[in-house]
Amino acid sequence: MTDQEISLIVDRVLRDRLPAARFRSADVWSDTDFDGDPIIRVTARYDHRPSMRPDPLITAVHDLRSALIERGESRLVFLDNEVADERRVEEDVE
Repeated sequence: MTDQEISLIVDRVLRDRLPAARFRSADVWSDTDFDGDPIIRVTARYDHRPSMRPDPLITAVHDLRSALIERGESRLVFLDNEVADERRVEEDVE
């Protein structure tokens, strides 16, 4: 699958699976892991982290992988999550 095709699936799965997180966007690109095997990297952005346990932002990688396998994509997914209300802002030090 192309990165663009994968991106469409990622957007749909994360938007549907995590409504409480208010999914904003995701960057998707093909890469290789430390062994040189092909992988898919995803950086997903949300407004909030849901308070449910287990953390649905972490377990979302399983939903992504299942959706991609259904479409014939066998590469592993490495998912990074960025949450806007957890972003730390540091003051400038003079």
